[in-house]
Amino acid sequence: MEISVVPYDCIIVGAGPAGITAGIYLVRKNLDILILTLDVGGQARLSTDVENYTGFTMIPGSELVKRFEEHLNAFNINVVNEKVKSIKKEDELFKVETQERTYWAKSVIIASGKKPRSLNVPGEEKLVGKGIFYTTLFNAPYFKDLPVVVVGGGNSAMQAILELSKYTKKIYVVNITEDLTGDEILKEKIKKMSFVKIFNNSKVVEIEGENRVEGIEIENVKTKERLKLEVRGVIVLIGLAPSLDFELPEGLKINEKNEIDVDQNCCTNIPGLFAAGDVTDVKWKQIIIAAGEGAKAALSAHEYLMSKRDFVSEKF
Repeated sequence: MEISVVPYDCIIVGAGPAGITAGIYLVRKNLDILILTLDVGGQARLSTDVENYTGFTMIPGSELVKRFEEHLNAFNINVVNEKVKSIKKEDELFKVETQERTYWAKSVIIASGKKPRSLNVPGEEKLVGKGIFYTTLFNAPYFKDLPVVVVGGGNSAMQAILELSKYTKKIYVVNITEDLTGDEILKEKIKKMSFVKIFNNSKVVEIEGENRVEGIEIENVKTKERLKLEVRGVIVLIGLAPSLDFELPEGLKINEKNEIDVDQNCCTNIPGLFAAGDVTDVKWKQIIIAAGEGAKAALSAHEYLMSKRDFVSEKF
């Protein structure tokens, strides 16, 4: 197999906490790396107040990502804004194709994270951005003095409620489980808000409106009773799905949740291919855990490359 360009030692797909950390670790090993991403910061950028990242009692997600970027830029890491279409292994190298060009690498770390799940109900697709959003970070002021519904019951949903409460005093919550499932400290704050009405054991079955959201219809999953609510906004926070909208190497092991199977060292079942962060089957999806997994993936990639010393760049 002839390659017309010198392959990178490692290509990292994604630049959330896992991808950024992996990049920093690898460049400090004096490796030739490339990060491919459309979104520096990933889901961390969409977090509101982060209170569980070591070293910060509280920091907005956008500010934490800014710190990540500063760290990334301090090492002059090559970050290219391109969407990956496919990753294939050919002999000992990986062929990474984007919409613009083809890259080659001796190892790859997939750290593409997750993306918000949609409701998949009538009216949703046409009203995205017209009252339907999947984060409150930039959109809460849009709902000033307007009735809004938050769909979901986890930490992200409860943080959204707290953020929205700064702008409106009419908030509905549609939650499919018996009770809110996030941290108790957040749950206690929300249950004290008289203007927040919670519909547990419920789901959204339709979103109404032509050019903007005008209301929703919900259904109790136990009684099947339906109810219409007049709202002007819908914040959907029902979890995340692995961001794997590109062709993966043949034979790569994926679990039933469409997450990449990795071992404790972030190795996949394909030699030279590693994965880190929310895109993997690691149980807990947290910013700090993703960063740690990125470091592990980088160290594993470095170990793999060193085991093939004649195969790596002349920097060694």
